Amino acid sequence: MPRPVRAALVLVLGAVLLGACAVGPSQRPPVATVVDEPPTAEPAPEGAAPGPAPSLLPPLVPAPGAGAGFTDCTAQVRGTVAPADLGGRDLRFGCQSVAVGGGGSSRAEVGVLQVSVGPLPPGGPIPIAVVGEAGGPTGSDRAIRLAATAPEALLAGTALYGVDLRGTGNSEPVDCITPSVREALVDADPVAADPVALTGLRDAAAAAARTCTQVLETALTDFRTAVDAEDLEEVRATLGVERMHVVGVGEGAGVVATWVRRHPSAVGRTVLDGAPDATTSFAQRARERATAARAALDAFAADCTARPDCPLGPDPAGAVTGILTNLHAAPLAGPRGRAVTDGTATRALVTGLGEPARWPALAAAIAGAGQGDPQGVLDLLEPAEADGGGFDASILLTCNDTLERPTPDQVARDAAQARAADPVFGAYFAHDALLCSSWPVPTDPPPPGPATGPPSLVLGTRGDPFTPLPGSERLAGQLGTASLVTWLGAGHGAYPGTPCIRTAVAGYLRDGTLPQQGTVCPP
Repeated sequence: MPRPVRAALVLVLGAVLLGACAVGPSQRPPVATVVDEPPTAEPAPEGAAPGPAPSLLPPLVPAPGAGAGFTDCTAQVRGTVAPADLGGRDLRFGCQSVAVGGGGSSRAEVGVLQVSVGPLPPGGPIPIAVVGEAGGPTGSDRAIRLAATAPEALLAGTALYGVDLRGTGNSEPVDCITPSVREALVDADPVAADPVALTGLRDAAAAAARTCTQVLETALTDFRTAVDAEDLEEVRATLGVERMHVVGVGEGAGVVATWVRRHPSAVGRTVLDGAPDATTSFAQRARERATAARAALDAFAADCTARPDCPLGPDPAGAVTGILTNLHAAPLAGPRGRAVTDGTATRALVTGLGEPARWPALAAAIAGAGQGDPQGVLDLLEPAEADGGGFDASILLTCNDTLERPTPDQVARDAAQARAADPVFGAYFAHDALLCSSWPVPTDPPPPGPATGPPSLVLGTRGDPFTPLPGSERLAGQLGTASLVTWLGAGHGAYPGTPCIRTAVAGYLRDGTLPQQGTVCPP
């Protein structure tokens, strides 16, 4: 157990604007009121006003040795980041590779990026780890974004430590799927709903499984959430902190949730933003992702029409549907003989919907494809499709975490039903089940029960096409002590999108205050 802090930490939240938050109905269990031996307050003198209730969360404690082992890489990182993405702040960077694999998996190197606003405090920073995704922004990417955009009062005295999952970012990259197979997976018919039409996708998935098995051999099954959680624990030990505060986004939130369950005595304050539910079936997740993507498309359309120069006209959602239909009938000729199909454009659409900051570029790219120019769509996909860009690691993580292996006939039936419900997104998300059909079936035990450490803060977003709100709601309930805040906006991950969300996170991370259960933040 951590020793009590010798002096109270002065917390200043003046930079955080209060947003309109509402409390909606909830049938989730109440927040727990007891964790590992909470400090006992001294009895107040008779007649004195009652003081604040003791926090259920571990204190924020500077870690004098957290900067050890990092090499200054400020110039190197700044050279790869657009100046506007630094938020006008004096961001400093340190780089380190942490050797992992002590939990029985193959030895590997995990990249950790230290990010601070200005120099580190003389007594050491309060460390906050940031865990990103395989197929999306990595932990180091997310750490840079948070350092550039989060309220400065929240970042005061801290350093963010972006932890890249195995095979991604600054960790040893995994590159086991050939470029042509990646393209075949991306360009596959997104509305196919019978076994014959799904043949191309099935064959590409089988080719990916074959080459990854050959390249990775026994390390194939190391790219999974349980291993990433043990890697995170080794990072904590390397940083030398007794209890680690962590922000996880998407797949990274799933890793943090597993770490919270497995290492309760090492857990500090944890924010799970867009957390997936590992127990969800492929079919259920596909339906939920389609619903969320439709909500995100509506928000994207409203955003586009609110601008004076929306390239998709007065009905952006209708224009998108028409462009996809035309591409299905007549794909565009791309570079190196690639046929840019409605599958390519749908992949770019879903990818872009998760990043509201990129919506103007997404609108221009889809409109360009409608006018015969596929380059904007390909530019949106290029970072992930590049060798070591996270495409391969994301498929490995999905298939190694999922016990299901549906047959092509089952996938076709699900796709037909889903397409009838949503012609744009239904079948597309149902096809995810076929990606894993040729991969070895994992043997991991089912997820453990409720968390026994400090309560987490779970953020869920209604229009999140990658980790839909229902999955975050279920995970919050499974953890038992977590507090759920729902954002009615769109995009992948809620923080730091609105004042209401920023207030909830700042109150939790800095004040140690759990938001009221059932809090709902407007778009």
